[in-house]
Amino acid sequence: MITYRRDRAKTILDLDERNIRYDEVVLVDRMDAKAAVIAEHGVTLYVDDQPEMLKNVPAGVNVMLFRNEGNFDFADQRWMLSQETGKLVC
Repeated sequence: MITYRRDRAKTILDLDERNIRYDEVVLVDRMDAKAAVIAEHGVTLYVDDQPEMLKNVPAGVNVMLFRNEGNFDFADQRWMLSQETGKLVC
């Protein structure tokens, strides 16, 4: 588990309450730090809910983006991306 949080105990409590199994919990203090941990640990599948976190993930790592109210407009049925995280293709 690689997370952009500061409170390790709260993170572990949240994981345990949701019955999420993990081998290790790594807390990072910068968005791009997740990518460094992914590379260091040889992660091959990465899951997040923030497109900003996916920008620096190394090529070759499969990614899954969970949708939520912060990144997906359910009424409009469209992803919400910034110029920094999305590119419109026609």
